[in-house]
Formats: sequence, structure tokens, C-alpha cells
Amino acid sequence: MDALTRPTDRSPRQAVHDLRDEVAKIVVGQEGTLSGLVAALLVRGHVLLEGVPGVAKTLLAKTVAAALALEFRRVQFTPDLMPSDVIGQTIYEQRTGEFRFREGPLFTNLLLADEINRTPPKTQAALLEAMEERQVSVDGQSRPLPTPFLVVATQNPIEYEGTYPLPEAQLDRFLFKLVVGYPSAEQEVAVLARHDEGLDPHQLSSVRRVAGRPISRPPVSRSTRCGSTPSCRPTSSPSPGPRGTRRRCASACLLAARPCCSTRPRRGRGCRAAPS
Repeated sequence: MDALTRPTDRSPRQAVHDLRDEVAKIVVGQEGTLSGLVAALLVRGHVLLEGVPGVAKTLLAKTVAAALALEFRRVQFTPDLMPSDVIGQTIYEQRTGEFRFREGPLFTNLLLADEINRTPPKTQAALLEAMEERQVSVDGQSRPLPTPFLVVATQNPIEYEGTYPLPEAQLDRFLFKLVVGYPSAEQEVAVLARHDEGLDPHQLSSVRRVAGRPISRPPVSRSTRCGSTPSCRPTSSPSPGPRGTRRRCASACLLAARPCCSTRPRRGRGCRAAPS
């Protein structure tokens, strides 16, 4: 039983607030980004984080995984990374004289695809089936991925030399694109104070595992369902040329509306999460 389905007497909103408190022990600020991560995890979506180096993109994902008792793996996407390095491959066991499949880092609960736009499209495309169908196909055999499964990809908005922009087909697989902003002056002072007190961001032993009861997919009103389509159609066009929102925009808006009440931060904390 994973952290999201472990029974407890707390309400879903209280469980999310407890998660925020645990993450705040390590990460200063970034409440809006955290709201997007939690919402995506609840509705089986994926997140693309964009921000300059040093704004706690990796640390935030790692801390969330620790607080929810999720298995976490990180892959640094480089120009020489091959699809088999992510998915896994079939190897020959000389000791037994048999072939066996060795799972890659993709077989986890939360996968951090660091700097995803620095690897060639062939390796980027290796994530398409996994993100959409929660499985991978190797040697004609489909292998399911663990549940829950969340891909958190990061990319740097600067230094585009030698990068491979994500194709639209892969951008559709992300529920949110979250812009991770630079911390304020007060937040920077708080970060320095924690470092001066001896906080090691790589040691997450102080993070307590929080768990929420099973959260069903709450229904949305008819006005919300009908409002999702008109909000996306004005910028969509079947004709060639530049397009606005993509076909899955309405579905993404509907999914994002489901956990809104459960993940809404306390007063004074904003959420800037928006569908990609």
C-alpha cells in the first residue's frame, strides 16, 4: 500500500497541508510549484519544471517523494543517453544461460528527468508510451510500471546551445508546465540562515512520512465541463501554421480542476500552476 492509499483519519486537505509542512522543512518557498506537483500526482499527470539552476527543482521533487514514501530515481539526460539507459534492456545471463530483462530507472514511482531537452529526440520519445499508458514495450512484451507513476522533467530556460526542444507530441504528455521562479530576498535570507544552522539539503531524515486516505476522483460540475472546451477552442486550429492550445487542453483543464479543493494552500499561499 503506497503513501497515497494508506488509510488515515485525516481529511484530504489536512493531508496536503501536512505534506506542505514537511516539504517546508527543506525547501523555502515554491508553494505554487508544490501545489502543481501534488495535483498532478493525484490525477496521474506529469509535470515539466522550467527554471534557472539553483531554484530547488530537483530538491523539491526529491523531498515530495520522501514525504510520500515514494521510490525516487533521477536520470541526467545527456546527448549520449540511449533509450535503453532509461527503459532497461534484455541481457544474457551467462551463469544461467538465459535472457532476462533488467529494469531501467523508469521503473519507479517518481522519475526526475533532469534537463530533458539536452538529450536527442530518440531518447525523449522513449518516455511517450510510459507517460501515456504507464507501461513500456521491450522485445514485443509490455511491462507495467509501478503505481503511482509520475515524471517530473526539468529544463533550463537559458543556454539553448546543443539542446533539443521537446516536440509537441511529448509536450502533450505533461499536465502542467510550471515556471519555477527565483526566490525573493527574504527567502534567500531564510535559505542562508538554514545553511548557517547546518542544514544539509541532501539529508532528508528530518522529513516525516505523511500519508493520506484514499482520495476518490471528485465529480466536477457541468458548468466546469462545458467551460473547459470553449476556453481552449478559440486558440485551436486544424489548419497548418502556429497553433495555440493543443487538443488535450480541455481534458487537462478538467483533470486539474478535480484536486483543486484538496490541494488549495492555506491563506497567504498562492498557486500558479497552469495546464501546459
